Formats: sequence, C-alpha cells, structure tokens
Amino acid sequence: MKKRILILVVALFTVFSNQKLSAQSYKSETLSFYNFVFPENYIPAGYNTYGVKINLSENPILILVDGEKKGTRERLSYNEFFREEYLIRPLAGTSTESNYQGTHISCIADLNYRTQQLKAEDHLIVDVYINNVAYEGEITESKSDTPFSYETYYKFDVVYKLRNSLNDNVIMEKTFKVKERLLGSGSFEGYQANFKTKSEAITYLTANLDKNLIYNALIDNIQKNMKSRVMSWIGVPYYEDSYYFSRISKEDKNPLFLKLNQDVDAIESWSKSKSSPVTDDELLNSNAEFVKNNNLVITDNSKDFQDETGLKNYNNFKNKKKILCDFILKMDGYAKQLDANDKGQKAAIWACYVNIASSFEVLNNYKSSLEYIQKARALDYQENKLKYMETDVTKRQAKRNVFADANGEVKKDVNSNYLKYLNL
Repeated sequence: MKKRILILVVALFTVFSNQKLSAQSYKSETLSFYNFVFPENYIPAGYNTYGVKINLSENPILILVDGEKKGTRERLSYNEFFREEYLIRPLAGTSTESNYQGTHISCIADLNYRTQQLKAEDHLIVDVYINNVAYEGEITESKSDTPFSYETYYKFDVVYKLRNSLNDNVIMEKTFKVKERLLGSGSFEGYQANFKTKSEAITYLTANLDKNLIYNALIDNIQKNMKSRVMSWIGVPYYEDSYYFSRISKEDKNPLFLKLNQDVDAIESWSKSKSSPVTDDELLNSNAEFVKNNNLVITDNSKDFQDETGLKNYNNFKNKKKILCDFILKMDGYAKQLDANDKGQKAAIWACYVNIASSFEVLNNYKSSLEYIQKARALDYQENKLKYMETDVTKRQAKRNVFADANGEVKKDVNSNYLKYLNL
C-alpha cells in the first residue's frame, strides 16, 4: 500500500513539475531574411575599373579511374551552347550586355566594368582559368554476385587571378576545386552497371566513362557558378539566410508574454513577405541614445548604390533596420518589466534577449548581438541553443573582421567601394 502511495506521489510530482516547466518553456524557430554577406577577401584600394579574360585549358580532358589516369578525351572547347561571352557576362558589371537575360553581378565590389582590356593605373584584369578538366569513375564493392560497381563524376579547377593591368602582377588569387557526381542510368549500347571483377570494371570505365556523362552538366556548372564563386571571394552578395527567434508557449501566464508573441508573429509574417509590422515612432524617438549606441541610426546612403538591383537591396535593408530597431526596443522593454527570479518570466526574458541578439545579427551588428547572447547566458537557461547562436554570429563577425585592423578600424588598404557596406 505504501509503495502504491509513493508511486502516486511521484507521478503527481512529475506532472506538477512538468506543468511548472511548461509554464516557462519557449518555442523557437528560424525565420529567413535577405541580407548583405561579407566576402572572404577584398580588392585593395586604388582599383576602380576591371575587365575579364577567360582561359580554357589547352590540355585534353583526362579519364580517371579510382584516381589513376586511363586515357584522354578532346579538350574542353567552345560550341553553340558554351561560348566565351556566356562566361564573361555574369562577371560583367553592366546590365546592358546585348542579348543577356541571365543574372549578372551588378559590379565586382562596385568597380566599373570595361569591355576592353585597358592598360590603366586603376584597372585590373579578372583572369579566369578553367584547368584540370577530368571525367572520373570511382569503383565500389559490395556483397553480391557482381560486386563491383561505380559512381561517375566530372572534375575541374576554376582559378581566378586579379592582375594589375599595367605590370601584369597578380595581386590576388583564388582556386575553386569542383567535383560533381553525375546521376542517371546509361542508355548507350553495351551499358553495364555491375561487374564480377575489378579489372572488368576498370576496362569498361576506361573505354566508356564519358559515354555516361552529360557533357552539358559540366558546361552548366562552369557557366552558372561563375558569379557565385567570385561573389563569395571578393563580392558582397545579398542572399537569404536563417536566424533564431523565440516565443513563450504559455502566453496566458503574463500579459507581456502575449505582447512578446504578437510582436514575433508580426516579424514572422513580414519575413514571409506579408504585411509589415507597425512601428512606433515615439518609441524610436524616445530611445535615441540606445539607437545611437547600437548602430541603429538610419542614414541615407542611397547615392552610393548606383545600379537598380543594388539600390533596391539597400532600401530593403534600410526598411529592415527601422522595423528591427522597433522590435529590439519592444523586446528590451519587455525584458526590463519581467522578473528573472520567476521561472516562467525568466524564460520570457531569455526569449527577449535571443530575439534582440538575432535582430542585431540580421543587421550585421555582431558586437551588440554577442552582448545580448551573454545577457541570455547569465540567466543559466538553454545553453546549447546559445552556443549554436554564438557560433553562427562569430562566423559572420569573422568575415566582417577581414576588413578591420587590430584596433577594429577599417584597414587603410580596403577599397572604398566596400565602405558603403561596412557603414550600413
């Protein structure tokens, strides 16, 4: 009897504890926003114009089986689907290239593109090399009557060299090594997928490897990724990424919980291109010091964004800054009204700090983002989530720090075209 009573007491305690825990629980999810993303490196000061030169390898395409050369094929060359102009256009800083309908870099770090390879003091050449093109088969072994099969790939290197047009000195260089698996079954006469011995597989691949490869897949990869590779290296791309925001599960426990959730709901709706949140101008004006200290002041730098796409992205960022500033101030206000000694309210304060940290992260203000992550950490709650966020923020901060010296100031050799992004 005593044992049954003990079990009942434990069960009731567990239910009670779970209710207490659920009262302080939060719901976290990721929201997606488009944002400016800093590159791995930057073009030095002094360069204001550029041109593009494409160099296809003179060497034949290699046939590799398990990394060993087994033959060659005709070298990569231009045809009606693969033209030099198709490689240059995504790298050209003009939207007026004739007959070009695809995406292009409006600029490379906002330098001016020139169709001619000029010899000028402020001019650089983006020299692109497509090297080491190969078709490769990798043999695999399984436990079956015909144990040897294979996977097929194409491989190549893309080397970008930025050359000073006057003296031909290479000022920067980056190599991208590409290896892509090709999917799909063969359709040619004599196609085989499995073999009894490895030597049979090697002989077959040596003769037929390229027959099962889609030549256009190699071409498409080279053409479609010209832009993204350069942008990740020295450009400032504008693309979508995810950030953490949190709500309180039991919003009926405190009226501030409901307001917190409603504000997060409004941000979520806006992130999905629905209605924009209503901002409180009085709230913004009455917190001028906070706004200034956390780089939330909105200045009009629209004159620095010359092309239509760049200007549109900048105006979106300006709008984002106002909306998230309003959201940050509301979250900060709720956190100040809540009691960290109450378990349920502590979770809400934690959610406010996480939301503030993520908002600053969206706005590329990593210093303030990390400060609010530390405030959340001081509450001794959901440390694993904070570690994940902190790692994400510090990775983004490291990219921005590429432009800064030991004192945190923008390096003197940074090209002035980057400064408009650093001063957002």
